[in-house]
Amino acid sequence: MIRKKHLPSIALGFVVGTLGYWTADFSEDGEFARVIYFYLGPGAFICAVIAFSLLKRSPGFIALMVSLGVFLGMLSKIFYDILRDSSSHDMLPFELLLGLVIVLPAAFFGSFLVWGIFKIAGKD
Repeated sequence: MIRKKHLPSIALGFVVGTLGYWTADFSEDGEFARVIYFYLGPGAFICAVIAFSLLKRSPGFIALMVSLGVFLGMLSKIFYDILRDSSSHDMLPFELLLGLVIVLPAAFFGSFLVWGIFKIAGKD
């Protein structure tokens, strides 16, 4: 169940997803790969680190909420493009799947890394 306390994690992910997708020009070759590997992956990692450092909740759930936010940010641009031109985003499921394949591990790595550091430092 998503509650008010989970909204900062989702909002951080949403900012990364929207910045990565709305600023990209997908008419260029290789732009999708640049967005995925240079914006969404590292952005999800940084957001998970920030969200876990601030909220100190379950690291797995933090990672899922950050990934959900990135996913919603990606969907906002995709739906906007589809409303403008219905033939755009022909490979929509694969685009979202590839984005999540990169974002989920990065978010999990970031939140569990900070969780481990907090455990070692004794700052539960």
